[in-house]
Parts: sequence; C-alpha cells; structure tokens
Amino acid sequence: MTKVAFLLNFTKEYKGGINYIKNLLYACTKEKHADVEYYLFVPADIEEDYIKMFAPYAHIIKTNILKRGTVSWFIDKVLERKFSASFFLLRLLKKYNIKVVSHSNFFSRYKGLKLINWVPDFQILHYPDLWTDQERKRILKQYNDMIKYSDLIVLSSNDAFKDYKSFTTVNVDKVRVMPFVSQPGSLSEQEFNNTLNSIKSKYNINRSFFYLPNQFWSHKNHITAFKAVDILKKRGLNPLLVTTGHMADYRNNKKLQNTLNYINDNNLQNNILLLGLIPYAEVLVMIRSCLSLINPSLFEGWSSTVEEAKSCGKTIILSDIPIHREQNPDTGIYFDPLNERELADIMQKLMSDSKNIDENYFTDIHVEQDLIKRTKAFSERYYEIIKEVTAN
Repeated sequence: MTKVAFLLNFTKEYKGGINYIKNLLYACTKEKHADVEYYLFVPADIEEDYIKMFAPYAHIIKTNILKRGTVSWFIDKVLERKFSASFFLLRLLKKYNIKVVSHSNFFSRYKGLKLINWVPDFQILHYPDLWTDQERKRILKQYNDMIKYSDLIVLSSNDAFKDYKSFTTVNVDKVRVMPFVSQPGSLSEQEFNNTLNSIKSKYNINRSFFYLPNQFWSHKNHITAFKAVDILKKRGLNPLLVTTGHMADYRNNKKLQNTLNYINDNNLQNNILLLGLIPYAEVLVMIRSCLSLINPSLFEGWSSTVEEAKSCGKTIILSDIPIHREQNPDTGIYFDPLNERELADIMQKLMSDSKNIDENYFTDIHVEQDLIKRTKAFSERYYEIIKEVTAN
C-alpha cells in the first residue's frame, strides 16, 4: 500500500488550491486504486466545514505543526529556515508511514520519502511588478528549490510547461503535465432550487445575471468587465454582474481600490454585486443558474472558472489568452481582454438571446459523459505519476 499525503499548509483564502486538492482527491476516489491511500494533514484548529469537505476522500490528520502561532509550528519554521528541512513534519509523516508527499510545497532531501510538487503557474515571469523585490526573491528561490528537490513536478498545462522551460533548462525531464478537472457538485433538483431561492433572497439577485467568480487580484482584470457593464447601461440596458471571490490584493491594493471606486464613480451599484467569499455550494449553484460565466483574466495557470463551465456545459465569455485556448471549452466565447466594447457586445447578444434558465440544473447527457471521461483521465494520470515516482 502506498500512502500519499497532502498538507494544507497554505492560507484558507487560497480557494483555488483548496478546490484543486478536493477535485484531485475526488477523482482518485471515483476511480479508486486499491494500492493507494490518501492522507490530508491539516491545522489543528481548522473549521469543521473543511473536515466535512475532505473526509469522504482522505484520512484527515489534525496537527499543531500546521497551526500558525503554536509552539510546534514556530519551532518547525525556525528549523526549516536554518536547516532547509521540516523535521517535525517529517517525524509526523513517518508515524503514518507516508511514502509520498504531493502538491504541498514540501521539499528537501528526505530519505525514503518521494516528493511530487505542483506549480500552479509562472505568473511572476509575466507580471514581476506585482511582487516586491523580497517576495520575488522568495518565490524564485522556492521554484529553484522545488526543481532541485522534487522527484517529479506537476504542471497543469502545456502553456505552463513552456514558461517552465523559459525559467530554467534544469530537470525538464522531471515535469509531468496534468490538467485538472473541476466537479459541478451533486445536488438534487429540490436542493438546487432551495439553494437558488436562498441565494436570490440573501444577495438581492432580482434578474438574470452574469457571473464572475474570480478573486480580486489585479491580473484578474475585473475592470474590463465593469467597463462593459457601464457601456451596456449607457445603451439603455439593465445588466447585472455578480462577482464572488476574496476581495483583497496584498500585492496591489491601490489598483484594487481604483477598480472598486469605478462602481461608485459610474453609479453601477445596482448593476454590479460584490459578494466576496461565499460558500462553494452557492458558487456551484450560481454557475449553473447564471446567464453566462465571465473570465476576463489577463493570465491563468489553468482556470478553475473555465473548467467549471466545461463541467456544467455553461456558456463562458473568456479572455483570448493562450491558456484559455488550450482549455478549449465547447461553450467558450472569446474576446480581447483589453476591449470592453467587444465584451459588452457579447453580453448584449446573450441578454437578447436568453431564456429563463434559473432552473437549468441538470446538464446535457453529453456534458455529463464528457465530465466522467475527463475525471477518469485526471485520476489515471495522477495514478501513473504516483506509480512512476514510487518505482524508483
């Protein structure tokens, strides 16, 4: 039996990372291999909602070593900085006979332990100014350490692999490309309708809406979507754009504030709803019930929003960037991410062509079959990676 561990050692605001691990573990459970067992190590004080989220797919191990501010956490961090190794975590992993640590930014020379690390993207190569000099040095060092110590490195796209090869020519043979697949959730028709009615009431959603579920980092390019809404309003229409996601950008809060000020400056308070972080179950219902998803991002590693659109068969208006072309959703409509008028034209056409889709919960059988096929491929690819890394 090969025991594979994941560490929830990043901030809970990083919803993309949390959902990635959940989707990967879900796929592995769906296409279960009897010779592999999964463990998730989490902070001792983690909320019960996260336990419920992951418990069906992995053994959950709570530990103070991952709980920020505890003595164990502090000592392990000091030792890690001094010796470039997490000794407390290593001892805990050995206790549970873990053979592989995966997707956890965990690296050093650990005898008898195989390391698979995941690089979501190389955004820093394209937008270096979004980080301070100190942050850039830290991230680039992390990349180099990961490349040095990992047994295999997982990337989500060929576009990211291209960036990897522009970053370094070292250990290219360690790289494995594994696109992830997002799951649309499992609700009965009644549960879906109850959640939808609750959402409409709670968030005052009173008409058909476009949905933009991206965190508010500056490269996510919300401003183009906001400008498109303003154009539609000036044409005499009454569009509604609902946004969700973490509303902070520690790297560029001034630009974020300017984006948010655009709403007030142009009297768009009734046309753009900023909901911030909401439960993921509500996100999934929003996706299914919206007029269309929108992803105006200037850069992605492998967009969760696009994958969710594919898994639901939902129309998505998306920026014409290489990674979105690689993801290739059947329901995608592309636009120049710096051209708000082009986006407004697409939104207007969808508004005029729309039907009442509030109860559009059940997907087309072909969409469901495609999701099953992609989920199986995701699981099998990861199983191949585990078998490869443990064979050596």
